[in-house]
Amino acid sequence: MLEHKPQKTFLSLPEEKRQKIVEIATKEFAIKGYAKASLNRMVEKLGIAKGSIYQYFHNKEHLFLYVFSHGVRLAKDILKPIKSQKGNIFEKLSASLKMGILFIQQHPHIYQIYLKILFEDKVPGRKHLLKAIRFYSRDYLLPLLKEAQTKGEIRQDLDLEMTAFMLDAMMERFLQAYSLSYLDTIDIYEAKTESLEKKISIWIDILKRGLSNGK
Repeated sequence: MLEHKPQKTFLSLPEEKRQKIVEIATKEFAIKGYAKASLNRMVEKLGIAKGSIYQYFHNKEHLFLYVFSHGVRLAKDILKPIKSQKGNIFEKLSASLKMGILFIQQHPHIYQIYLKILFEDKVPGRKHLLKAIRFYSRDYLLPLLKEAQTKGEIRQDLDLEMTAFMLDAMMERFLQAYSLSYLDTIDIYEAKTESLEKKISIWIDILKRGLSNGK
């Protein structure tokens, strides 16, 4: 749904050069936002002629959408192993949130792009991109919840669609507070691992009280 393929000339480039282009473009969009991002600055940093970039992408929008879809693929890859790992739903939710923090630490500019899309309206296809992300999150959480309900880990009377919606909102809010000081009210902005793990444990304990079947 979020796959935006580059032109074949880009795919034929050596991997190192492709990675450099994505890296420079990601940083530019993260710092400047879409509207103020400049292809001129990008090609200058890459040391290539401006015409070269149009051999790889039709325009700035095409490049932006490719960079964003690349980030989504990385996010999916980091979460994928959690689905098959051993443990109950609460352990998997804890691991998911920790992986979200790890992703931000490893790919800060990609997450900055997401925040730019979230809080700025001058982004091409903004509503479509945000809707697709939210549906991906739902499709990630629902199978975990259904499995947990089948195993008796959570209550049978839970509305799983609503539960997935609420969990998505809570995890999203946690990651935003970790990244943006003005959204933090519980001292998790750029907090150390030990402090974050304590906060996540508190969150999981609250979830257990609300979702668990009491067994």
